[in-house]
Amino acid sequence: MARKRNRSLNRVEIDCPSCGERLWRGCGQKHHLFSSSAEQTRELTGITRKKAVLLHTDITTWVDRSRWIEAFFCPDHGQVWIICTRGDDGQVTGEVAPSRLWLQTTGTIDPSKPNPSVSEFTYRMSRRSTVQTHRE
Repeated sequence: MARKRNRSLNRVEIDCPSCGERLWRGCGQKHHLFSSSAEQTRELTGITRKKAVLLHTDITTWVDRSRWIEAFFCPDHGQVWIICTRGDDGQVTGEVAPSRLWLQTTGTIDPSKPNPSVSEFTYRMSRRSTVQTHRE
């Protein structure tokens, strides 16, 4: 007998913080959080200092598989980055990702900084709201 997947555990129902519309999943790529010290692990998970130190005695970097940052789409505001947390009961909850957590994710760049491979002129021209035409 084939097992059925429980889709309700994978569902994340989050409203946009600006307009209140329901957010839809974007590209689906999950960027997990990691910590490289016992203090960071305590801050991420809320475990005791002793457990965090014991966790970091064997491994130098610990990846939190229960929390990740994921892109969602708002019909009015476009792409919104949400930090998702899977609870002990398996339900996923989400909130807007604070900027300090971008430094603790795998495979992401800071969205507040422009892309370093794009020239300053190209970046500035992409932000212009109107197009100027030359008339002779």
